[in-house]
Amino acid sequence: MLLEVEYPSESQIQHWAKVLRDRGLADMAVPILDLLKVWGYVGGQALWLLAPFLGERRLAPWAEVLEHPETLSQLQHYLTEGEAQS
Repeated sequence: MLLEVEYPSESQIQHWAKVLRDRGLADMAVPILDLLKVWGYVGGQALWLLAPFLGERRLAPWAEVLEHPETLSQLQHYLTEGEAQS
């Protein structure tokens, strides 16, 4: 059975950026997101392979995000935008 996953909304991505900033992880997340834009697809595929064993509903959103570099770019944009406003 294939699980249909919704693509993360802009407000969800903004929320993730806020959580990372609030926890003081924005500076560390930006370079990691650069790396994930290159290797994220492989990570997403690995999560899809693990999903039947670890729970599709929990892993599917992360696998979707990793497979779409534009989502990672958006998150990175919101993180760096927040630094400029501070």
